[in-house]
Amino acid sequence: MAQTGWSGVRERVIAVVEAERGTQGWDSSQYPVFEPVLTAAEITEVEAQYGVELPDEYRTFLAEVGAGGPGPALELASLRRVDGTWGWVWAGCAPMVLDPSGPFVETEEWADRQMATLRAAGYEPTTRDDDDDYLDDYRKAFGDAGESNWFEERVRGAILISDNGCGMSGWLIIVGPHRGELRDRDCAGNPPFEPYVDACGNRHTFRTWYLEWLEQREREAR
Repeated sequence: MAQTGWSGVRERVIAVVEAERGTQGWDSSQYPVFEPVLTAAEITEVEAQYGVELPDEYRTFLAEVGAGGPGPALELASLRRVDGTWGWVWAGCAPMVLDPSGPFVETEEWADRQMATLRAAGYEPTTRDDDDDYLDDYRKAFGDAGESNWFEERVRGAILISDNGCGMSGWLIIVGPHRGELRDRDCAGNPPFEPYVDACGNRHTFRTWYLEWLEQREREAR
């Protein structure tokens, strides 16, 4: 059975952050390294709001390490309750929410998913655009809501989990056959979602992804 606990990880991250600050000659920060952990009741509230069960590794991270903080590549999105609604806060933006209405669609299946959506709306797709797939068709089929519909459908079943800098981001799959895996998205107009993999080519889960980053950071700090 895969491990889901995070014993000692919070302390290790804090230690490496403090070591790096010392190397730079900076004083300790007045701000905590991690967001507070979530209680069992709060996690249950998140899951009830979305009608899902969070992947075990992420669920236990929220309970044992924090609801946000350092992580690959810059920081993790923070899970917070804002105006009574739980969402993932990233880079000072408004909270992002999970659409749990369907599974996350892999990049190679995305064009087929778009065609099915357009046809269900009574619109026959035209020519696929290499940069934006069927975005123009979405605009024609759904009017002013076309672009937002296109984006929301593309990230359905996943949450924005990490800020990777320069518009790049990491996503944690919550719904679908690849639940618990992560996907990397570059900053192009319509980039593919690529699996995060380890040195052997194995797909990362939240735990292996986070620990690989921490171990690398510890090596660099030493």
